[in-house]
Parts: sequence; structure tokens; C-alpha cells
Amino acid sequence: LLVVLFVGVPVVLTLRNKPDKYTQSATEAARKEIPNAEVRDVRVAGGFAIAIVSDPTSKSQIRDGNMTIFKVNEDGSMTMLASGSSFTPLDLLALGMPLATQAEFKGTSVDQVKQNLSSVCGYDGFDIPGYSGFGGTFEPDRWQIDSGTLDDLEQAITAVIGSKNTTAKSPEEKIICVNATKNKSNAVTDMKTYISTFTLELQFVSGGGVMTTHTFTFSIGPNYYKSYTLDGQKLSSESSQTRSLSP
Repeated sequence: LLVVLFVGVPVVLTLRNKPDKYTQSATEAARKEIPNAEVRDVRVAGGFAIAIVSDPTSKSQIRDGNMTIFKVNEDGSMTMLASGSSFTPLDLLALGMPLATQAEFKGTSVDQVKQNLSSVCGYDGFDIPGYSGFGGTFEPDRWQIDSGTLDDLEQAITAVIGSKNTTAKSPEEKIICVNATKNKSNAVTDMKTYISTFTLELQFVSGGGVMTTHTFTFSIGPNYYKSYTLDGQKLSSESSQTRSLSP
């Protein structure tokens, strides 16, 4: 009898120390990207998981732990989506996480998350959207948008979105944010006309948290040439200089 008790004790302790199924799934997913990953504080909601992932062998920030987002698959496994120090409501929407799920993770209301989203985008509550992500550099060759060009392209985009927002049936349908991503950017110069055309991938975000992806181009060249397209369609706000250069 004593032998059975002593043998049984380690078994009980092992079972108690075994990670729960969510921590196991998150660890397996994280180790596909970070071989020495350790996972803690896993929370699950709405088909997503958030956890702290650390790497004790690293000399970077992840040694102490990064907030990491996972997608929970139907079979209970997880897929690691992103890792960083923090995520804005816009970041999480881009990862596919709805505003309601974001609110559940934060322990707050959906209305509060919507307010945070508006703040991130610089939206003032009217028909003109806020703009985000246009600073910094884009590939190839790490090109940048100067302030004058940024004003012009914002005016071109706002002319389209603003008119649609005025006819939106509810604030949920209005486009409140235009976010420039770092994906699929491009820059090409025609060496005959010296017109440079720049391409950006844009995310349009509605007040209700619906995100759509669009392709925007702007072209600049000699004699103040300017032209803009959205999803392949020329914008009506293109300059008179653009029209004057047409054959």
C-alpha cells in the first residue's frame, strides 16, 4: 500500500503542472516561429487568442515577453498572427479581429473600442475620414511622401469618400479611416515622360469596423503634372494640368 501511494504522488503532481490545452496550442504555434518560445497568460475569445510569448535565449525585447495574437482553428490548434509590444484597434482589425472581440479581450464596451479606433485614425466625427500610415518609408528604395503631396492625395481621396459618407445611412457605414499599409507599394518612373507613379495599398475602415482593401496610385511629373487613381479608376479631382497633357 505504501509503495502505491509513493508511486502515485509524482503522477498527481505531473497532471497538475500540465499546461491547459490553450497554452499547449499557443506554445506549439509559437515554436513554429520561435523555437525556444515560452507562453503564458493565454486568453481566448471569438476565435482568437492573446498571450505573452517570451524567448529566454534571446537578447532582444522578446526575452521579457511580447504580446502575441493567435487565430484559434476549428480543430483547437492555433496559428500565430503577429507579435509586438502593443496593438491598436486598427492593427487588430487588419489581423481579422472584430471590434466586439477586441472589446471582450479588453474588458470594455464596443463603443469604447470604436472611440479608440477613431482616435488612432484622427477621425473628427464628420464625413471626412482620418488618415493613418502615410508617414515613414515605402518599398522599393524606401521612398517617402512629402507634406505637400500628402495634402494633395488626401484631398483626392477625401473627395471620393466624403461624398459617399454624406449619403451613408448610419455612422456605422461611414468610412472613418484610410490607412496606408506597407504591402504592395511600388514606385516606377517613365524615362520618356519623367512621370513617376507611386502605388499604395490602402485600408478603408468603416465606423462599424468593416475593413476593405484598395489600390491607390498617384503620379507626378513635369509642369505640375498630377494624377490619381483608386482601384484603377481615375479620380475626378485630378488636376487641370493632368488633363492638359492628354493627347
